[in-house]
Amino acid sequence: MDKITLSKFYKMHNLKRDDVYRDKRGFIIITKSGIEKIQNQNNIKVTFEPIVCTLDNVVFKATSLRFDSNLDEFIPIIETFGSASVNNCKQHFLVEIAEKRALARCIIKTMKWTNIKGEDEVQNQPNKSLNKLNEIQD
Repeated sequence: MDKITLSKFYKMHNLKRDDVYRDKRGFIIITKSGIEKIQNQNNIKVTFEPIVCTLDNVVFKATSLRFDSNLDEFIPIIETFGSASVNNCKQHFLVEIAEKRALARCIIKTMKWTNIKGEDEVQNQPNKSLNKLNEIQD
């Protein structure tokens, strides 16, 4: 995303500097607070279903739902998964990390964004260098 597109993105979703980062590898990272702002602003409900839940591995299925006023009910939009294991998570809060990863993936996919990742998705990757976006002002 260029500077102008990022500025519009910030304003459209009521984001602050601490909600979004640019990774040196070329993609945008949204923090948990940014994901939740986007979720609330776009009235996206997310449900979680545990698929695997052991001491070493947790997998959640997340389903996004949007309200359809014509049907007067929430309808499913996207299903995706988030996982955390002793192999891909430095913290041993596996349930919480899997939930955050599933939520971020679900919101990003529901919004049909590409080249954007949730913070917890890349937190444990080999190249963890995150650069705050200094060119965008609040």
